[in-house]
Amino acid sequence: MEKLSLFNFLDYREYLLAYFDHRKAASPWYSYKVFGEGVGLDQSQVFRILQKQLHISKKALPRFLEYLKLEGREAEYFTKLVELGRSRRESETRCLFAEALALRGSKSRKLQDTQLELYSKWYYSVIRTLLGFVHVKDDYESLGQMVSPPISADIAKKSVQLLETLGLAKRDEEGFWTLTDLKLTTGSAYKNLQVHAYQSESMKLAMQSLELHTKELRDINVINMALDADAFRDCLAILSTARDEIRARVEKVENPDRVMRLASAFFPVAFTKVAKK
Repeated sequence: MEKLSLFNFLDYREYLLAYFDHRKAASPWYSYKVFGEGVGLDQSQVFRILQKQLHISKKALPRFLEYLKLEGREAEYFTKLVELGRSRRESETRCLFAEALALRGSKSRKLQDTQLELYSKWYYSVIRTLLGFVHVKDDYESLGQMVSPPISADIAKKSVQLLETLGLAKRDEEGFWTLTDLKLTTGSAYKNLQVHAYQSESMKLAMQSLELHTKELRDINVINMALDADAFRDCLAILSTARDEIRARVEKVENPDRVMRLASAFFPVAFTKVAKK
């Protein structure tokens, strides 16, 4: 049986599922039970791991490496992906992701690393939006002061340089920074890491806004509500429609004078036992 390349995956559980399907296609008798016996786990545990409902424990990890016949750099890479999957701290996640890319190889590392960096700081995308309607050459001090809360001239300059590296910004004939038509696209394998970092930074920024901005300049409200599953789905649909309407209105703006960020948070804070199941 031809061996799957682990380095084609950035999620170890997607690799395990592909491995299982590969074995199953070659040998119809292959099952979760057989897989489980090979790694010393119950078949239900193997199923939950492959369905991304459970992570491999530190105790079970060596058995997986042996069963999958992973050695050397492959073993290191698989171990790093497991650690990455279990990580919950943003700083640790970014570090582990960079280490995993280093083990994976340099073929596509540069672009992926810079993309991850773009979403790691809240002000990068703010600078990008500002360049769409503010005329800036080399006055990074003024550019940084436009951001709220303000950033230094050095950070503003590095932000613009990052956008240029990604092909998202360029100088026009007069030397002013402008946006390109290039849209940043990300692979699904590591998109979740970027989204997580971006959302985390945005939530922190919303908290700062409570202290920095008066009520006339922001709108932050918190309500608790008792819902059932149907009402929850309806609320999600309402929120989605509202976001679409906001986007449509924003597209009509001709002379913007500020950059706003909408960071909505609609999340559970309590469950009954029945609902939680």
